[in-house]
Amino acid sequence: MKVLILGTGKTGTTVMVYKVSGGLPNCHAFSGGHPGKHIGDYENAVYKHTYEDRKGKSMEVFKEHLNKEHYDRKIWMARDPRDAAVSRMLYRWHSGYKGCKQQFKNQLELVLKKEKDPLSISFSEICRYTGHDGSIRTIEEAIEEETHRYQQMSEFVKGLGSDWIRFTFEDMVAQKFDGLNEYLGFEVETDANVPSTSSKAKVIRKKDTGDWRHWFTEEDVELFKPAFLPYMELIGYDCDDWRPDSNPVIEPEFSSVYMQKLPTKAGKNKILQYFNSVAQKLK
Repeated sequence: MKVLILGTGKTGTTVMVYKVSGGLPNCHAFSGGHPGKHIGDYENAVYKHTYEDRKGKSMEVFKEHLNKEHYDRKIWMARDPRDAAVSRMLYRWHSGYKGCKQQFKNQLELVLKKEKDPLSISFSEICRYTGHDGSIRTIEEAIEEETHRYQQMSEFVKGLGSDWIRFTFEDMVAQKFDGLNEYLGFEVETDANVPSTSSKAKVIRKKDTGDWRHWFTEEDVELFKPAFLPYMELIGYDCDDWRPDSNPVIEPEFSSVYMQKLPTKAGKNKILQYFNSVAQKLK
């Protein structure tokens, strides 16, 4: 059996690779790369990919790939866009900050400020420092990036046929796998997680939902709502509940501390990714 797991970054796609592959015998698990990179003649294989225009992995690229390549099962992974945005912001520096050290320091300073007083600064202000070209963006540019991301994903998800299943990060956290198991025709390994030898194991942050309530201010709600609502409605999230926490708490362990650890692991992670790829091919 050949299974595809597709979504955007920070939606739980990586851990799902191991939960799904854990339910199949002699299964190879592949994560990342250009669509089709790891295709091979395996008894069972699970392939995980994430949409990211910046890396040349647009929805058009995936559509073209799916027209050429057959998968027995196809899973679209979704997550509340507000939680995904927070995770993506903090994950920005997982590859290091070469050439952008000052940008990293500026963002970290704002995160530290928000930890001390969550209402003192908006989440959208911090997002100004998450660009990948080294420049400091305007808030409008940061919102436009999110708007484009979710417009593209909405159009793609609308076109998914009955041979796909939509599965959410929230159901994964809540261990609600019955519908997924029925679709797959086997039971996923619910206790499976990213192996400690994987480069991804060291960058897992919170396995939780609703963290956005501690990061978003009322200003953020007004800014992000137009960008996220269409996708939220399409997936089935509660589109009426946009209440930030009245007493927000941002834990350093899952924010500034996590953020500072990422660049130091960048080199080691690249080595792990290489050996993991080789190991899968020889498995």
